[in-house]
Amino acid sequence: MADTQKTNRLVIAAISTVLLAFGYSALQPKLRLRAEMPKNFIDDSKSLPLAHRVQEERLARAYWQCARSVQWQYGYGHLPDDPPPEFLVTSREAGTAASDTASRIRYWRRLHDAWYVANNWEKTYTLDLSQLNRDLQSAGTRLELWLRGIIGASW
Repeated sequence: MADTQKTNRLVIAAISTVLLAFGYSALQPKLRLRAEMPKNFIDDSKSLPLAHRVQEERLARAYWQCARSVQWQYGYGHLPDDPPPEFLVTSREAGTAASDTASRIRYWRRLHDAWYVANNWEKTYTLDLSQLNRDLQSAGTRLELWLRGIIGASW
């Protein structure tokens, strides 16, 4: 009776350990750009007229939101030199400046500067079930190979 209880506890402990390990591997950190635009992303030159500064802030906010929507294509620290086709803002978001190629390139360069600043990123943890699936498949393959080695069978 005591041996059965001891065995049951060991089995439960082993299963719990395996489940915790798989759960830990499925909990993946994700880096994403912060929702609030960094102060140095906008050209807030005081020499500009107020109307132009307001338009520039609107344009900067639109490009920051655009950056947040294309961030998944690039890893933290890896950004191409030229803006991708998806790095565009609409006239609804940014007014008439939306079609200005020079502004698009200028804000892509500003994004480059902001991209490499750790404070512009936030780390969140999400449950990635696809990672858990890959881990379970890998464990199943290892178990199968181990069992084949013990049994000497090739099925």
